Amino acid sequence: MAALAAGLLALAVAATGCTKPTTSQSGGQPQGSSQQAGTGAQGAKEMTVVIRMMDAQDQYFREQILKKFEQEKGVKLNVVTFDKEDDVLEMLRIEKESGKHTIGLVKTVDTLVTPLVEQGYLMPLKDIVGEEQLQKDLAEYAADAVAFGTKNGVVYYIPRKLETNTMLYSKSMVAEAVQNWRKFEAELNEAVKKHNGYGLPKGFEVEADPNQWDWYDLLAVGYYWANTEYNGVKTGRIAHRTRKYEGTTTEIFTKVLQAGGQPEDMLKGDTDAVVDAFAWEALQKELGIYNPRMFTEEWTGGSIWQAIAEGQVFLSFMHQIDAFFVHGGSHPTMQGYMPEPDDMGLAIMPAGVSLAMNPDGTPQRVGTHMSNASGWWWGIPATSPDPKLSYELARFITSYEVHLAESKAFGMMPIRRDVLDGLDQAFEEPWMREVFQVAKAQYEAGTAFKPTLKTWPQVSNQWLEAWHEIIGGGKYLKDGRIDAKTIRQHLQPHAEKIRSFAGTGN
Repeated sequence: MAALAAGLLALAVAATGCTKPTTSQSGGQPQGSSQQAGTGAQGAKEMTVVIRMMDAQDQYFREQILKKFEQEKGVKLNVVTFDKEDDVLEMLRIEKESGKHTIGLVKTVDTLVTPLVEQGYLMPLKDIVGEEQLQKDLAEYAADAVAFGTKNGVVYYIPRKLETNTMLYSKSMVAEAVQNWRKFEAELNEAVKKHNGYGLPKGFEVEADPNQWDWYDLLAVGYYWANTEYNGVKTGRIAHRTRKYEGTTTEIFTKVLQAGGQPEDMLKGDTDAVVDAFAWEALQKELGIYNPRMFTEEWTGGSIWQAIAEGQVFLSFMHQIDAFFVHGGSHPTMQGYMPEPDDMGLAIMPAGVSLAMNPDGTPQRVGTHMSNASGWWWGIPATSPDPKLSYELARFITSYEVHLAESKAFGMMPIRRDVLDGLDQAFEEPWMREVFQVAKAQYEAGTAFKPTLKTWPQVSNQWLEAWHEIIGGGKYLKDGRIDAKTIRQHLQPHAEKIRSFAGTGN
């Protein structure tokens, strides 16, 4: 992430699943003829692009990007959307085994970058354009993004974007809670003492700057909100994704990192960092900090946006594109969800700490402000009907003007060096600059990618099962209090499966 952080420095200074795919022509009438492919099928006039995007960006992508490419190349581009990462593997397996080669380009999330290569589904880019031309093209992208799409010295991907979670909140509601949390201090202290045997840390104060928060600051602010009536209702006002999809695995991973863990903890399943992260999830559920609808409705990012619009949620954890959607105003399709856009605040992730306390009133374990690093890449299937056309499409999507326009509209963290170098000019609005200033600060505070391995989809699904069983199902209590041994006991069968999938043993 060093190159990305450096690129942002100037700025700081100034769905459906694969079983029922949604397929449509991106629009525009084919004109002319396609160029001949360098390998594979010759001069394909039609191919399919596999994507997953939020609705507004999906529409923009089809109408403003794919349509222009169709008109320029005289081809027809169909679009298939996927829901879960497993769907992509299944689509490519069917393409490979059926002999009906239609998919020319696949939008690939970081956790699938390695599996798609290891299972032989993708084509090395040098086989399409040659090593000399490839290296010339790759020089236009951030080195970190290119490196992630390179396996065993072979480049398989064109980068699309990088991103990281930061904390998004209502500035006015945070200010109110920081000012008034002591109204519930004694009550909160007793509630915490029930579960950790001590209560709030010795000398605890809520930091005025959310960038300085740890999990106790978040707890105190959330407790104030949950016990204060807004619009006639008392409820939890903090939320994160809970649907059984990769977004929720990312939430779990980020909390493990905050608790002092590393990506390797996600391949073990029952380390101290995992137990600490789950204990805090349990505490925030038990004390009503989390909005209960995130459990009953299994929220996605879009669900949280809507809850923000309804005044149900005051704080969550979001990528840069989420911040653009929540604020609104960057594109006509971006209507916004924050009741008062100028009220949107951003900060790096709060530092994790253990719920367990030392006799002197300090947490037994202190974590970090780390967050996840994630991103998307464009991969070309080995079965592409026209590999050269696929490559040209990936390059068109990530060309300077196209990439800049999409980044400005939807808050995509750019991966082109020339766009990174001009971020202060590209993002004129102060709130836009803040989104990337905070992203830069988060990268400096620490980020990590989830493990990349062939069996990650199975590992990820097991984490979702573990969270829903233990946190959603309330399997963390012993004699009415949150108990680390009980959490670890219920983690055990999931950890065994995770280690089996990951090949890490005991």
